[in-house]
Amino acid sequence: MLRRIFLILPVLALIADLTPAAADGHAPAKADGHEGGVIVFGGNGRTGAMIVERLLAKGETVTVFVRPTSDRSRLDGMDVRYAVGDAMVAEHVDAAIAAAKPRVVINAIGGRGTTAGFWDTTQMNMTAAAKKYGAKEIIFLSSVGVGDSEAAYNEEQLARTKDSRDERLRAEEDMKASGLDYVILRTGIIAPEGTAETGQGALTKDPTVLAPIARADLATITVNCIGNPDCLNQTFSTYDPSIDYRGRME
Repeated sequence: MLRRIFLILPVLALIADLTPAAADGHAPAKADGHEGGVIVFGGNGRTGAMIVERLLAKGETVTVFVRPTSDRSRLDGMDVRYAVGDAMVAEHVDAAIAAAKPRVVINAIGGRGTTAGFWDTTQMNMTAAAKKYGAKEIIFLSSVGVGDSEAAYNEEQLARTKDSRDERLRAEEDMKASGLDYVILRTGIIAPEGTAETGQGALTKDPTVLAPIARADLATITVNCIGNPDCLNQTFSTYDPSIDYRGRME
């Protein structure tokens, strides 16, 4: 099956490799109850790809936003379409969301690198475009240590992560002020690679919790928060009570 690809350039979006249904001028079919679909930023990453897999299992139409050089191998065989651009560039994000017209925007980008202003710029670009084009919900995979959860970190951790925490806090506050339904999922410790889904991943509003969770459980929680009144307009820390701090099952 051909994938639908949106190539996002600074001033326009070029659409190529469309399925026949989209090429004839009609919108791609949507699963009942999922009109609008979901766009996932960072959907090619280790957690993001698991989110995409679960969205597809629920019958969602999924667009994955990637950089031109991004490795897409984790999405091989999945029926997704791609928006290609740089999340730091507002015009790229705007064009991607305008083309996808999602009802849900998920930010699962996994790393900031050394780019100053990364977390606030990218998330604020997504929030602005989501609001502009009528998305209903935005989900941000943030980090423990941000805002009131800084109490979970020791002094060394606070000093080492100051810039990224400040950026994420600005991004979170911008989401809250946007008027969109939002969910903020702060992750503390990711369990070692290959840790199987336990089914016991959980959310807490206690900002002092710093505990592990497997990527697969984090992905499941993220998808289950879509349209869930127990999640909407709230900030959580994620954890799994069955995994200890060294990643071993209790």
